[in-house]
Amino acid sequence: MVFSMKYTGGFTLIETLIGVLLTAVVCSTLFLGLTQAKLYLESIRIKEKAYQELKNWTNEWKSMVATGVSNFPNDGPGGERVVLKKDSRGNTIIEGKLFKKIIKANQSGQYSVFYNIDTFITWDNDNFFFKSTTPDTLRFNTYQIQFNIQ
Repeated sequence: MVFSMKYTGGFTLIETLIGVLLTAVVCSTLFLGLTQAKLYLESIRIKEKAYQELKNWTNEWKSMVATGVSNFPNDGPGGERVVLKKDSRGNTIIEGKLFKKIIKANQSGQYSVFYNIDTFITWDNDNFFFKSTTPDTLRFNTYQIQFNIQ
């Protein structure tokens, strides 16, 4: 009597499909994590750009106060617009709005005139994963002495 042994090595169809499914799940979570990290880094870049624009704008108004300007125009309803992010063609993607409030300080006297300068910038912080109803804001609140050059 001859017995034949059937070779049973290898994977079945179910085992192969489960392996492919697990690989797909791992890859999708990896890509999701990479996308979230990329969006987070982009939001940091936008905040850095907004910080730089606000710093420059605040220094501009501080220098105007220091040189003796005392008539400050009101901001329009939309503030002063500044570009925070552009696409590869140069189109504006994210736009910030700069606002200011400059008032003579209460402690200001005859010999030391100084002003309170409150500046801030706002921008929409929408991204692929969530929509926000409140804009991001950076604010500077500083004082500047008005120099009297005679």
